[in-house]
Amino acid sequence: MRKKAVIGIEGMHCATCASLIEKSIKRIDGVSSVEVSFGSNSAFVEYEDEKANLKSIAKAVEDAGYKVVMERAIIFVDDMRCASCIAKIEEELMKHEGVYAANANLATKTVVVEYDPKTINPRHLRDVIKDLGYSPVLGEESFESESKKKRQRMDFLISLTLAIPITVASMIMMHFPNRELVLFLLTTPVLVVGGRSFYTGAYKSLKRGYSDMNVLVALGVSAAYLFSVFNTFFSQGDVYYEVAALLITFVLLGRYLEEIAKARASSAIRKLMELRPKTARVLRDGKEQEVATEDVSVGEILIVKPGESIPVDGVIVSGRATVDESMVTGESIPVEKKEGDSVIGGTIDKTGLITIKATKVGKDTFISQVVRFVEEAQARKAPIQRFADRVASRFVPAVVGIALITFIAWTLLGRPISFSLMMTISVLVIACPCALGLATPTAIMVGLGKGAEMGILIKGGEVLEKIRQLTTVVFDKTGTLTQGRPKVVKVVELAGVSEDEVIRLAASLEKGSEHPLAKAIVEHSDGMNLYKLDEFEEYPGEGAIGKILGRKAVVGKRAFFERLGISLPNPEAVKELEEEGITTVVVFYDGRVVGVIGIFDEPKHGAIDVVNALKNMGLKVIMLTGDNERVAKAVAESLGIDRFIAGVKPDEKAGVIAKLQAEGEIVAMVGDGINDAPALTQADVGIAIGSGTEIAKEAGEIILTGGDLEGVVLAIDLSNKTMRKIKENMFWALIYNTLGIPIAAGVLYPTLVLRPEIAALAMSLSSVSVVSNSLLLRRYRAPTKKEEN
Repeated sequence: MRKKAVIGIEGMHCATCASLIEKSIKRIDGVSSVEVSFGSNSAFVEYEDEKANLKSIAKAVEDAGYKVVMERAIIFVDDMRCASCIAKIEEELMKHEGVYAANANLATKTVVVEYDPKTINPRHLRDVIKDLGYSPVLGEESFESESKKKRQRMDFLISLTLAIPITVASMIMMHFPNRELVLFLLTTPVLVVGGRSFYTGAYKSLKRGYSDMNVLVALGVSAAYLFSVFNTFFSQGDVYYEVAALLITFVLLGRYLEEIAKARASSAIRKLMELRPKTARVLRDGKEQEVATEDVSVGEILIVKPGESIPVDGVIVSGRATVDESMVTGESIPVEKKEGDSVIGGTIDKTGLITIKATKVGKDTFISQVVRFVEEAQARKAPIQRFADRVASRFVPAVVGIALITFIAWTLLGRPISFSLMMTISVLVIACPCALGLATPTAIMVGLGKGAEMGILIKGGEVLEKIRQLTTVVFDKTGTLTQGRPKVVKVVELAGVSEDEVIRLAASLEKGSEHPLAKAIVEHSDGMNLYKLDEFEEYPGEGAIGKILGRKAVVGKRAFFERLGISLPNPEAVKELEEEGITTVVVFYDGRVVGVIGIFDEPKHGAIDVVNALKNMGLKVIMLTGDNERVAKAVAESLGIDRFIAGVKPDEKAGVIAKLQAEGEIVAMVGDGINDAPALTQADVGIAIGSGTEIAKEAGEIILTGGDLEGVVLAIDLSNKTMRKIKENMFWALIYNTLGIPIAAGVLYPTLVLRPEIAALAMSLSSVSVVSNSLLLRRYRAPTKKEEN
């Protein structure tokens, strides 16, 4: 069985790291695809669970010299008795998604489980053991959450505290006693504490035969420090302790700011996760109890009061309420909910006391699905990022080569060794593959997160690039451009049969059909006594044939009757309705056409504005419909659509999209995420109008959870703006390195000379600037009419 997993990874410093981890994971038998994102510090992996598992993937990450982000739960199982207990517990735990390792210890009566906190929680792990017949007691030990940022902050503060007196002593207090020895004693702790991560990172990378950003920093710092140590104890000459100290301090500052910025970039996901209340009010044994939301089970009855968040997905069993769903669907107007309506966990009950029955809990809830969807999307790489990764993988060796050439060139030109060394160090530390590696993923993280806040789910960076190339947007008519709730608006009597009888005959035949037009007729017959149906055969997209009271009955479109050779006694009546955009259904019974039913589906609010906005973006808009030419033309003209394709059966939509692609069009298809799945899959970009809370079942690269057509315009506009940010970031990263490295090497000497500490600061700020530029996407707002024009 094929599985997908998003794995958090620690210790990556540039795109070279991501490339190395990818290669390591790809070596595992059973892994079909892997994409590692330096920007989101995660890997998206698809694998066959018969051959691979999370444990083997985690090991591959660790073999590459990095660490998988996980948490550890310690569960005490006092009634473990023998080795078979251990095997049973470990085996059962390892079957569950999100478990990396399970180790039971008979001597200590404990089970230590390493797990992905985004997929499974300690209580669930405890319950797995409990279901085996044991009596587990939970104790938790989590690690590596905020500790990384705290450690970086502490290392920076220690380095800064020492770097200030080092700099003052180096540049101002030039003649105090034992100056060089004091500087040595102050600088050494900076290398030991602040430089620890650079040296260990460089060692791990070189040990495995590659080089990364840590190598450049370690080389630059070591060169300045060792040169100064040599002149302090073995020779006479300049010392550059302040260079080594400031290099480490500025790079640590850059990394700390980068971590903060990256955390802000992923804030949209955290906001979604925080929507879920921590507790729920559950009815158990007739009593109201407050329990942890994680402990709610499917089928339990929950009470939600006005002003409270709904804990889990469910169905209202009693009461009415106005529910604010804006935080999960992007819809700003609260929705009226009554008995039998579905509610989404994390939404807010604005008014009314309601009782709900839990239908989805834990990782199956709508919010959990959205979070998982966006995390997978953020981990997927855009093609432009692959280019950046290729450049970055060759970047460090090239920079080391340029640094050596710089040293040799200045030495041959007669400059002092100390000068040549400073220029070389500047080259090593100004080079920034990090900015290149962060350019794409940070913009994607923010853009996709912003989309999720607005009810727009985009499946990854590759989709963003496709959207920029779009030439045509194709809309399915029913349920996409229209409300999807067709109603009978006219009944034409023929052959002396009353309107009610025409409806009664048609509804009797259509009551077994799932077609929207059939449902509209049956709904209109509410209160009538329908005839018993003897036979029934449906012709998808055309009509139905059956027997009522032993006599033949046919209900369907005009074209269906023409194919059957049945002529209409009053074709003008049909024509008049169709020219008004009303779909006609002809009713035949007992050898004659007895009437025509006119059905109309109101266009969605804002459909005309959406069509105009897309045309103003330079896109062609096409409408697909199963209606005949006359009805299609009337509907298209009313919406401002210039081209339509009529008479399309449900199974022909994908073929129409393929034909448009053969004509050279880059096509986006907008339709129902489940019923239009083949057409959405065929299109270059499938945009699914959300049909429920089963996101995993939706086809298409973009899912609009709110069902609002404006989401199509927003999705395209947000995608374009995200791609613009990516290109801005890439341009800045490439220009920075293209100009920075030669300047650091001294091409503008003597007009401009970059000291190593200034080069280090520039390098640090270049990464921060790329992330900060991506963060501007958080301010994204829907375009106004003026902007669309």
